[in-house]
Amino acid sequence: MQNELNNKVVLEVFDKIRNFGEPYEDGHMLEGIIASSDFEGYSVLLSGSGVTLQLNFHQSYKFDYESEKLKSQFMDKIDYIHRHYNNRHAADSAST
Repeated sequence: MQNELNNKVVLEVFDKIRNFGEPYEDGHMLEGIIASSDFEGYSVLLSGSGVTLQLNFHQSYKFDYESEKLKSQFMDKIDYIHRHYNNRHAADSAST
């Protein structure tokens, strides 16, 4: 199976959601995506819109979704967060 996921991007998005998102249950939410991790921090979870992505310590991952369309929409949100939330966005948020 070819790796369809860039683990570095997932970890960067996880960090951006934790930094820019609002507290939500056991994690943070940004743009409809919830970021949380297990107690030890060995795996991170991104979930939203009927999709869950679990990235484990050794870079293995597991998707759980009901349809390819939902997965595609979820990955579009991941890409959006990755491209649009950066240090400049943090400075813009701090000035408001």
